[in-house]
Amino acid sequence: MLALERRGVDLEIGSIHPPFTSLRHGHRGSLCAEVHYAPPPRVVRTMAQLARRDGIWPAALVAEHEARYGPGFKAEQRARNALFFAEQFVRSGVAHFHVHFARHATHTALFVKAVSKIGFSFTAHAQDFMVDVGSDELLREMCREAAFVVVVSDYSRDLLVQKCPEAEGKIRRIYNGIDLRKFQTRPLRSPTLPRILSIGRLIEFKGFRDLIAACAELKKRAIQFECEIIGEGPLRGALQDAIAAAGLDGIVRLSGALPQEEVVRRLIDCDVFALACIVNREGASDILPTVILEAMATARPIVSTRLAAVPEIVRDGESGLLVAPGDVKGLANALELLLRDPQLRARFGATGRRNVEVKFDVDKTAPQLLELVEAAAVPRGPVQGASRDLQHCLHLVWEWPNPKLPGLDRELFALAGAPVQVWRSGSIAPARGSERLVQTLEFLPDAIIIEAEWHANRSRAHETESWRRELPPECNTADYLEAARVALYLAPTLARARIRHVHAMDSRALLCAWILQRLANITISATIESPPAFASDVVKRLLATCIGGRVSDPNMRAGFDGRFLAEPKSPRWRGRFGPRGAHMNKQFLQQWRNQLQTWSR
Repeated sequence: MLALERRGVDLEIGSIHPPFTSLRHGHRGSLCAEVHYAPPPRVVRTMAQLARRDGIWPAALVAEHEARYGPGFKAEQRARNALFFAEQFVRSGVAHFHVHFARHATHTALFVKAVSKIGFSFTAHAQDFMVDVGSDELLREMCREAAFVVVVSDYSRDLLVQKCPEAEGKIRRIYNGIDLRKFQTRPLRSPTLPRILSIGRLIEFKGFRDLIAACAELKKRAIQFECEIIGEGPLRGALQDAIAAAGLDGIVRLSGALPQEEVVRRLIDCDVFALACIVNREGASDILPTVILEAMATARPIVSTRLAAVPEIVRDGESGLLVAPGDVKGLANALELLLRDPQLRARFGATGRRNVEVKFDVDKTAPQLLELVEAAAVPRGPVQGASRDLQHCLHLVWEWPNPKLPGLDRELFALAGAPVQVWRSGSIAPARGSERLVQTLEFLPDAIIIEAEWHANRSRAHETESWRRELPPECNTADYLEAARVALYLAPTLARARIRHVHAMDSRALLCAWILQRLANITISATIESPPAFASDVVKRLLATCIGGRVSDPNMRAGFDGRFLAEPKSPRWRGRFGPRGAHMNKQFLQQWRNQLQTWSR
């Protein structure tokens, strides 16, 4: 994706699920494109209800998939998620979308295409199409509906063609690319204690049990070395037990998951990279492990197995040594040979780096994908909102639906065309008649995404924390930190969308906007409910930096030089006074819209 952006491609990135942890890939911060995550399940279900009402729900395809593949494939859930991305892609003018992994995401893509009529392609990696997809018939449907299919090796192409022979003409091999600028080389050190490194998820087919057994064999041969395994996974406890049972404590260590920058540093500092790939009991295995390419990019010699596409990237006897999968003694012999011979390590490492430069440089592989996409894409323009007069004014809603703010839904309808961000999806369903709002509101992602941004910007986060001292002591620290995390996540979004003004729809949103004002150099305004969520001293301090707004409590408005309007009485907002009340409400909302437009110029 970074290589495509460097070539001027305007990307839309969608993710069905948030990550499981707040650990963020080191390259993520370099992406210009925003990642759009599927909204909360309650919102997705509401979108599905509207789709059924509007006649765009892919009922026939759902029924067909449920009958053909069974309930375990969750056709209805795939269709619900597809509705969000279909609308997002149509609104943004997406001409084609490419999916990674031939399982849930590509299954969802079938429904996105059915709803949006936008074509797709996908990359099949390894166990996704070998095992995880769960049905060769579904895999064949994916290939049939895709404009083209990418595989990451010649080995996997042959395997996929065997499963889907009718799609042979559209299956293209494009190697996984490596950004060589991220993997600089250094001369091999002259260690007193050579270091073996292995990296991968702690699962069976990575072969870590065999690597530990080979290390035990090296210890028996009185070879001095150390071995580090980077990664996390379900086998951690069992692997730690194996290390202890072999008497390898202090020699072999499990380091857990590490940030990408630290992984690269440890690759550069190791002497031999080892990955003892095997086939697991379900028949799954690595096909072309990217981590081997990364090790070769740092000019490190490889010890691995003759499995799947590994021989396509590691030339046995030239850039590394390959043994049969499960051959612990052969693995130990290969490691011993390299541990004892620094010159051989250097020669293998240099050859591996040259091979990566020729065949696996991402600036050479990404254009191959782009050429296929451009040939398949059907250009279409973005769909404009009902009105763009408020496109530079973001409305921040802390919680929706929110029965404590009876006029909120009516105002959100009146703000058609203005961007609206919602932090929390309320625990209740939308009021009758307000369901359509889910089609216009944008929901901030899962809290784990917000936390990841917080950890990735530690210096800015610490600075944000320090501003807490400027607020009265009645401001709850937990409330402040939650608002600060949301603000830090939103700040780059405002810059990308060229937002100049943020209007907070209640006092909780105002706390976040108060922090955003400093992070994003914007003006802010607020609507304050009665009673507000915070103590009056806290609210007054927050209002002091607002350019204006609406406040119900006259005591709270006092002293602000007429910047704040009186909030219309709630019965008028609910339309209970007949045509005259409705007219007055419409007139007030138009005046208010004009005011927001003025502030956002």
